[in-house]
Amino acid sequence: MGAGFFRSSRGLRQGDPLSPYLFLFAMEALSQLLSCARNGGFISGFRVGGRGREGLTVSHLLFADDTLIFCDANADQLQYLSWTFMWFEAISGLKVNLSKTEAILVGEGIPMETLASVLGCKIGSLPTTYLGLPLGAPYKSTRVWDAVEERIRKRLSLWKRQYLSEGGRLTLLQSTLSSLPTYFLSLFVIPKRVCARLEKIQRDFLWGGGALENKPHLVSWKIICATKNDGGLGIRKLATFNKALLGKWLWRFANENDSLWKQIISSKYGLQDGGWCSKVVRDRYGVGVWKAIRNGWENFQSHSRFIVGDGTRVKFWKDLWCENHSLEEVFPTLFNLSINKESWVAEAWEEDGVGGSWGPRFSRHLNDWEVGEVESLLGKLLPMTIRRGVDDSL
Repeated sequence: MGAGFFRSSRGLRQGDPLSPYLFLFAMEALSQLLSCARNGGFISGFRVGGRGREGLTVSHLLFADDTLIFCDANADQLQYLSWTFMWFEAISGLKVNLSKTEAILVGEGIPMETLASVLGCKIGSLPTTYLGLPLGAPYKSTRVWDAVEERIRKRLSLWKRQYLSEGGRLTLLQSTLSSLPTYFLSLFVIPKRVCARLEKIQRDFLWGGGALENKPHLVSWKIICATKNDGGLGIRKLATFNKALLGKWLWRFANENDSLWKQIISSKYGLQDGGWCSKVVRDRYGVGVWKAIRNGWENFQSHSRFIVGDGTRVKFWKDLWCENHSLEEVFPTLFNLSINKESWVAEAWEEDGVGGSWGPRFSRHLNDWEVGEVESLLGKLLPMTIRRGVDDSL
């Protein structure tokens, strides 16, 4: 219904369904301004790169309304950053809230009071919280998990005076208590002590009720965590759930080739053969989170299967790509006779005028009793083929 002319105002109207998209446009402008400042040498950004590898410079990270900017600890760069904010405010009509902005010093530098006064912001320090997770805290410390335990106990305090049946407690345990640590479990390896502590809270709640009385546990926790088909209640074991969530990062690393986080890790540690994962992390400092995730690659790979495209990134003998076992396991004799035990699938494929065929190479002529194994190998490979121009996938 028409209402005549009305005067528009600055900013984005809260609750408008278009506001998130308009905000993204505004943040894209801020991102471009920060990139121009970095390219012009006005702010340095943070350079990531290992020895002998091409580095990657990151000047800023944007997620929702949180912005993280990297620069050197000197007054000139912060002055340039302040001017960048002024230009952004002029072109967008938005205002950067410096009262919610913190300058955090990493390492040694000039006094923070001087730097903060240039930008007009508050002084922060590490460890801090970014996107709900601890930033700069020792990742192995049990104190990192204190916030999770506190949230669980607060949630239980709301139920402790209520009468809940065993079925009700089980429902709350599965829907709420088991899901509260999920955010932390998706990035950090849970210490055994913390895992035991959180599972004790769950056990006491299941058997003791909302008031957490000390009642006997009638069935072992191992049976409780088994699937319903195996006679359990299907409650997640935190350690197993933790491994599954961390394994998702390994799967993403193998498949998200254009992601910034993968480019950063690849620049810092390098890629192993095939590029499915980074090289083993051997540094001692500043590598904790990814090092812990990377340590699970061998176990993750043993439960994953490769889909062959052009075959240039999948190991012929060692990777799991043909049925449910590697060819090294199924044909150990032929593996020992192979010329190149690290050969790629593409190297065992021989092109001809019609299409192609499999031709694994061995270090000597085969004996009569070994020919049968070769026939079995070729029979297993018969349904498989190379697809030129198609990337291998996990």
